[in-house]
Amino acid sequence: MLFTDEVRWTGADFIAAAAIFAGFGCAIELIVRFVDQSVLRMALFWGVILAALNIWADGAVGIL
Repeated sequence: MLFTDEVRWTGADFIAAAAIFAGFGCAIELIVRFVDQSVLRMALFWGVILAALNIWADGAVGIL
């Protein structure tokens, strides 16, 4: 929007991005606080990262 007219984000786009980041942060915080096993913690950590990236990529291209 600042550099080109090809991208038109609305307030809903920014709210969706904030929700993804907030959910990602809360999930990571819960994993760090409540999971004691390091292998399980890393598996859950990477699962949350991959899920957030998947949601972000799907939202970017509008597959669903």
